[in-house]
Amino acid sequence: MTKKLPKHIVRLLLILSFFLLVALVAKSYLTDPSFYKFGHYRADAIPELAAGEPVYKGSAFCLDCHQQRADDWSKGVHVVVQCEVCHGPDRGCPENGKAMIPVDTIRLCATCHIAMPARPASHPQIVFAEHPFPDEEKPQCKTCHNPHAPTVEELLEDAPAGDAAVTEVRPPESASKCLKCHGNQGQGRRNNPPLAGIEPAVFIELMNQYKSGAGNNKTMIRYAKALSDEEIAELAHYYAGLPVTLPEPPPE
Repeated sequence: MTKKLPKHIVRLLLILSFFLLVALVAKSYLTDPSFYKFGHYRADAIPELAAGEPVYKGSAFCLDCHQQRADDWSKGVHVVVQCEVCHGPDRGCPENGKAMIPVDTIRLCATCHIAMPARPASHPQIVFAEHPFPDEEKPQCKTCHNPHAPTVEELLEDAPAGDAAVTEVRPPESASKCLKCHGNQGQGRRNNPPLAGIEPAVFIELMNQYKSGAGNNKTMIRYAKALSDEEIAELAHYYAGLPVTLPEPPPE
């Protein structure tokens, strides 16, 4: 004779079955029909995101209206920094014609320029406790620096004397491939043009062209494609800060 399950076990199984049934009904009701169409996500989210208005539009969107700022920005080392990195995305621009102005520039600038051991030595950095502020109260960075067109020389001039991380500009590791053809100081060698003193914007534009595969110089295309955007920007800053010297004459 088969033994019957105890009543409390039967009740427990009924409760579990009820919750399982509710969960299955809820899953079929709440799960989007496009879920898992292409993978473990909602497929309809892709066209919805694509149809949205971009929040970050890049510096090209800003330059038409802010020509004076564009002229300053294109000549400084901040040419690799997009406008919205400091100003933020402003959906009201260009209708109102005014970009959002950062209030606390000390906190903003410190994001990139506070001294850190992990940062490259060629990157301008400051130690707040040693930074030569002109008075007892710490003014905003824009009091002494032009945020749209800072220069490497300007930043190094204000750096503390004993700060090796700022005063010593060393070639980045990615420059090792440039030395053979363009000289140890970027002075140019044989038929290869000099790089010392070249405008960062010009250097970045040329490297991006090679990176896209444009041009007939297969060597430069190969080297450019191996560089990241950060390494190209680092090289641009480095060569912009080198003194211009005469190139080595071609062999007779």
